[in-house]
This record gives sequence, structure tokens and C-alpha cells, in this order.
Amino acid sequence: MSSTRNSESSEPDTAFNYIRRRGRFTKAQAAAFDALTEQYRWTSEDLDQRPLGVEIGFGMGYELLAWAQQRPRWRLLGVELYQPGIGSMLSRLKTLGIANVRLVDQPAQLLLQQLTDESLSEVRIFFPDPWPKKRHHKRRLIQPDFLEQLHQKLLTGGTVRLATDWAAYAEWMVEHFAKHPGFELVQDEIRAANEPSVVAEEVREITKFEARGERLGHEIRDLHYRRRP
Repeated sequence: MSSTRNSESSEPDTAFNYIRRRGRFTKAQAAAFDALTEQYRWTSEDLDQRPLGVEIGFGMGYELLAWAQQRPRWRLLGVELYQPGIGSMLSRLKTLGIANVRLVDQPAQLLLQQLTDESLSEVRIFFPDPWPKKRHHKRRLIQPDFLEQLHQKLLTGGTVRLATDWAAYAEWMVEHFAKHPGFELVQDEIRAANEPSVVAEEVREITKFEARGERLGHEIRDLHYRRRP
């Protein structure tokens, strides 16, 4: 996709949302991006793996790789378009020898179109771009059509986990999920900036934009939804 702060800019993609330019690489990020992208890019065979999870907008990849280490039997697809972030994630992926992560460097909506229905066990969307200006709200990832896509692709009982430090966007998320009859709310918590987030009874890694929110003293809102039968 991704409709996250890590992968959008002012240049419109002809299919979905907005994509950031190439970005400014460090030497290590550029080397990893050039050498490892093809090695770790997803294939159609990855879509048949179970359990299957997706993180949309993994940024620099810290949380994605921690998730992979916690769930070594899962196949995890990390969606990101910001190339320096991809390079950063791939470098650590190779160094750590993690075998269950694949890169998806295309819009999340396109990935979801290629998945069979009821194939996903979990989707994570942490700190997506809030697009705060009203005229840009249409660019937000959480939209009715996108939630319908998620509902179709999730297993019954499959989960969607979200987090944001932008209060107005949190309310937007809650309102949109509440309007979809296929999701039930499992968790809605607001925590102070310095309090850890727990996912599935495990403390998850702090993302780049979560750390930024903490430095600014923003409260963090964690949301967890489950697909109804």
C-alpha cells in the first residue's frame, strides 16, 4: 500500500492513494535495498501459507521483525513503499536470519485483491498517516471500501490491530469500524506516551512514529477488532 506516514507523499498513485518518492537512503539502507529486495519479495506461494499475517506500513520494520520472531510458524507479509524503510528492514531481516517474512512493495489494496477470502489470521496497522487536513481525509487508509476488503480476507475470528497517536484519526477509525457489522470491538485503550503496548500478551516493539508521538507527549490509542462470523 501503504497509506502510512512511511510511504505517502504528494504524488498520486494511479491506482490507490499516494506514494512517497524514493527518499534519502543511508549507505547501508541503499545496499540492502539493492541486494535483498528480490530475495525477500513475496511470491504467489506465500499467499498459500497458514497462518498468514500482514503488517501494513511497517516503516523501518522493528515491530514486523519482532512479530516474526514471536510467531516463527507464521508467514508474515510486510507492506511498505518507502524504500529507505524497506532497506532498513531487509538489512536486519538478513542479519537476524529470520525466514518467515516477505516484502510487499505495492499498495495493500492490491495485495488484498490477490488473497483468497478468509485467508488472513491477523492484520496490523500501526501509526498510519492521519492526513489531518479535511480535504485529505479521503487519503486515509481506513475507509469503508478498505474495511470491506479486510472483512472478506480475514478468517472468522481473525483480528485487526491498530494504533495511533492522532486523537482525531483514532475517532475516525472507531466510527468507521462501528459502522461495519462484520467487526466486533475487542480492545479500545488509551495509554500514556511512556506506557508499553501489549499485543497478544507480548510487549510489542515501538515504531518510529510511536516514538515520535511519545517525544511529543501524545497519548496512544490501541484498537483491536475481531471478524464476526
